[in-house]
Amino acid sequence: MKKVVPNGKVVKALREQLERLSTQKEMANEIGVSVRMLRMIENENAPITVTTADRLAKALQVHRERIILVSEPLEMAPTGSAPDVFSALMEDEDRLIPRNDYDIARATTDEGALYTEAARSHDVACIIETTLDEETGAYAQELFDILVGLSWSQRDILVDIPPATEIAVRRRIRQLIVLLKGNDIWIYQTSVLRRLPERYTVAPADEPCTYQSRQVVALGPPGEYGETTMRVPIDHGQPFILPAWRKLRKGDNEGLATPP
Repeated sequence: MKKVVPNGKVVKALREQLERLSTQKEMANEIGVSVRMLRMIENENAPITVTTADRLAKALQVHRERIILVSEPLEMAPTGSAPDVFSALMEDEDRLIPRNDYDIARATTDEGALYTEAARSHDVACIIETTLDEETGAYAQELFDILVGLSWSQRDILVDIPPATEIAVRRRIRQLIVLLKGNDIWIYQTSVLRRLPERYTVAPADEPCTYQSRQVVALGPPGEYGETTMRVPIDHGQPFILPAWRKLRKGDNEGLATPP
């Protein structure tokens, strides 16, 4: 399995700036590694799988390239490439995040997680990354209809969902998860905070924007070799500038739009 070499100093600096997941124990639990392994990543640049690197980058809220030095095997890297990449990572440069991007969705069999995320999201994006037949297509359509119906765009959020209705809906979601998984179709989930109004160019600094949460649910094949994630397309609503980590470390958030 392909591995990459992380930049431990950058990983540690970014982690310590987070309000949540700032401790090694919290971060290790979030990305699915031991605390000992996370210490090795931060202190020794211990090689990690691409999947772990993606999880770590997502938890740190940066692109994977920002926390990676070189790919393994190390002897295949050109002489001097590691210092060059390290210098690039340490540069005080902002990064343009495109409107249409990718994220890492995690496999789930938790009907409660699907229900809760849908019920607190403005809308739901449904993605199919595997072949469906008539039977599984019907299961998928019903699941998506349920989740979309729970989102804020489809119901009055000031009216609570009756407990009996919630129990029945969650039970049906659970049944659909089992039916799909029995046909080798896994459910993957992530979420994205979208910036509005939608546009394809970076908004001027003085232009106000609003934020809406979106649940992204994808149907895909089972993970291979223990993998439990899948790369899925996402829509940020607008492209935006991700400030360099040095700016974040110094608390320099000038020019950043703050969610209301």
